[in-house]
Amino acid sequence: MENAATAINDMRTFREKTKNLLLNLRTSSWKMGTFVLLLIVYLLAKAGNIIVIFLETKTRGVGLKLTRSNIFQKLTARSTVFYERLTTYLDLQRTGTISRIELIELSLRNMQAKKTRTFITVGGMMIGIGAIVFLVSVGYGFERLVITRVARLDEMKQADVSPQAGGKVKITDKTLSDFKEIPIVESALPLIAVVGRVSYLNSVTDMAVYGVTTEYLKQSAIKPVTGKVFDSNELALNVSDLPTRQVAGVSTERNFGSLGDTIQDIDFNVDPGTWIRVRESPSTSGKILGYTKRVEGQDSGQEVWGSKYQSDNNTGNSGSDENGNALGKWIKASVLLWKNEKCDPATQGDCEGGKYLIARDDNNHQVQKSGYFAEIGVKLSGVNIKPAPQVLGLSTTASSSATPSSSTTNSNIDWVEIASEAGIVKPPETKTVDLSTKAIKQAVVNRAMLSVLGIKEAEAIGKKFMASFVVVGDLLSDPTANIESAQTEYTIVGVTPEEKTPVFYVPFIDLRTLGITNFSQVKVVVKDQNQLEKARRQIESMGYITRSVADTVAQINSLFATARTVLMLLGMVALAVAALGMFNTLTVSLLERTREVGLMKAMGMKSSEVQELFLTESMIMGFFGGILGIVLGWILGKLIGIILSFFAIFKGVGFVDISYIPLPFILVIVFLSLLVGLVTGIYPARRATRISALNALRYE
Repeated sequence: MENAATAINDMRTFREKTKNLLLNLRTSSWKMGTFVLLLIVYLLAKAGNIIVIFLETKTRGVGLKLTRSNIFQKLTARSTVFYERLTTYLDLQRTGTISRIELIELSLRNMQAKKTRTFITVGGMMIGIGAIVFLVSVGYGFERLVITRVARLDEMKQADVSPQAGGKVKITDKTLSDFKEIPIVESALPLIAVVGRVSYLNSVTDMAVYGVTTEYLKQSAIKPVTGKVFDSNELALNVSDLPTRQVAGVSTERNFGSLGDTIQDIDFNVDPGTWIRVRESPSTSGKILGYTKRVEGQDSGQEVWGSKYQSDNNTGNSGSDENGNALGKWIKASVLLWKNEKCDPATQGDCEGGKYLIARDDNNHQVQKSGYFAEIGVKLSGVNIKPAPQVLGLSTTASSSATPSSSTTNSNIDWVEIASEAGIVKPPETKTVDLSTKAIKQAVVNRAMLSVLGIKEAEAIGKKFMASFVVVGDLLSDPTANIESAQTEYTIVGVTPEEKTPVFYVPFIDLRTLGITNFSQVKVVVKDQNQLEKARRQIESMGYITRSVADTVAQINSLFATARTVLMLLGMVALAVAALGMFNTLTVSLLERTREVGLMKAMGMKSSEVQELFLTESMIMGFFGGILGIVLGWILGKLIGIILSFFAIFKGVGFVDISYIPLPFILVIVFLSLLVGLVTGIYPARRATRISALNALRYE
C-alpha cells in the first residue's frame, strides 16, 4: 500500500512539474515574442523620428513644409497614439518596476558608450549569421534555378497518361470521357504518335510524327520561334464532312435513317458487372428512368436510331438523317430497373454494391419499364444482326473457316491462327488509305527536321513537303492491321527550337481519319496542382501509367533539402564561434561594469532589474547581429550571382540568380539570433545579480 501511495504521489509530482514547465515555457515564449515586437516597434519609431529631423534640417525647407502640413500632422498624431497603445500592451502593463522601453533605451545608451565592444560583438554575430544565410540562400537559389529549368508552373498541374506495355487497357474516346468526369480534372488532351515518311527533293526520311491539338501544344509550352501553330482542337471528324462510305476513317459503310426508326430486332446481354443507364427517349438528354444490369438468360429488344454519343466501336456515330445530322444506335427494351442511391448492403436487402437500390412500385414489386439505352456495355446476338461494317483500308474478305465473333460468345478463349507445316506465317498486309478531304494538312516542325531536309529556317514558313503516316495495330481496333496513308502534301506553318531529334506535329484530326481508335498518350491537366497526386492515383487505379514533372521536382526538393541541411551545419560552426565570442565579451563586460552595477543597486535597482538589463543588452546585440547577418548573406549571394551571370551571359544562358531567401527562413534566423543572444547573456546576467552593491563600489 505504501509503495502504491508513493507511486501515486510521484506521478502527481511529475504531472505538476510538467505542467509548471509547460506554463513557464509558454510564459517565456510570450515574453520573448512581445519583447521582439516591442524592440521592432521602438526601432521603427526611432527611425521615423530620425527621418523627420532629417527632413526638417537637411532639405532646405522643402521637408519642413511637408512635416508641417495638416495631413502629415494628423498622420503623426495618429501614429503616436497607436505607438503608445501598442507599447503599453507589449510592455505587459508592469507596475512597480522599470518598464521594458526604459530597459531598451538604457541598453542602447550603454552600447553607445562602449562602441568598440558593441561593434565587435555585433560584428561577430553578423558574420556567423551571414555565413548561415549565405550558404542556405545559395541552396534555395540553386533549387529554384534547377526547378525553373526543369518545369514550368503549369506543368506542376499536368500528368502524362499512357497504357501499360503489353496491357489490354487502351486509351480511347471513352477513356477521355472518363478522365474528364473526374471532378478535379480540368482537361484531357490526347496524343497520337506514328512514324512519318517525309519526302522532300527526291529524298525520303523516316521520323516521329505527333498528332496533337492546339491546346496540347499550348499546355506543353511548345512555342514556335518562327511562324505559328495550327488552329485545331477537334478530336473527332464530323460525319457530314466525309464522303459517303467513309466515316472518320473507321467505317466504309454509311447508314441513313430518322430519329426513333427501328433498325432490326435483336437479342442482347449486358456485360457482367456493368450498370446501364435507361432513358425515356433515345437521346443523351432524355430523362433517366433508372439503371439496369445483366440478368439470367438473354433479353430481347429493338435496335433503333437515336442521338449520337461517344463509343469505342463507332455505334454511337454510325448513321445520319437526311439532313446529315449524325445518329447513333440505341436499344429499346423492357428491363428491370434500379435506383442510383447510396445504400448499405448489410442493412438493406435491396442494396447492390452500395450504390444501387431496387426500384419498387406500390405493390412492392420491382419496376420493369420499356426504355432506351446506348449500345455501350452490351453484347448483341441473334439471327438478324447485320454484318459488321468494313474498316477503312482493311480487307473485307471473309475467312472461309468459321471463326466465332466476340459478340456472339461469352468465352474468354483467344482464337489464334495455326501456322502451316512449313512454319511460314503470312505477314499482315499494309493497306494504303487517303486522308480525309477535310484534313488541315499543316505542320509545325523543329529545327532538327529542317536540318535533315536542308531547309533554311528563315525560308521554312510556307515550304511544302510530302508525308505519309504509318499506323500499327496498337492504335487500331484490329491489332494485326497495318495502315499507311497515301502521300499527302503538308505546309510548314511554324518552327520550334528543338535541335536534337527531328519531329513534327500535325493536327490531331488528320491522323484520326486513318481509322485510329486508340491513342498513344493523354496529357491530364488538373485544376489545382495540390490535387495532382489524387488525380494520378485515380487514373492509375484504372490500369494506366502516369508520369509527371512533379516527380522530378520532388526528387530535386529532396536532394536540395539534404544539401541545405549540410550547408546550415557548416554555417552553424561560424555561428558557434560568434556565440562564444559574444559570451566572452559579455562576461568581460560584466567585470568592467562591476562598479556600475553596484551604483545601480545602491540607487535602488533590484537584482531582477539588473538581470533584465543584461539580458536586454545581449538580446539587442543578437537581434542587430541577426538583421545585419541577413543583409550580409543576401548581399554576398547576389554578388556571387552577378559574377556567375557575367560568364553565363557570354554563354548565351542569360542572368543567373543563385540566391533566394524565403520569408519563413528569415523569421527562423531572427528567432535564432535572439535565442543566441538570450543564451549567451544568461550567465553574465545571473552573475550580475549576485554582486554586492557595497563590494562593487569598492571594486577597482
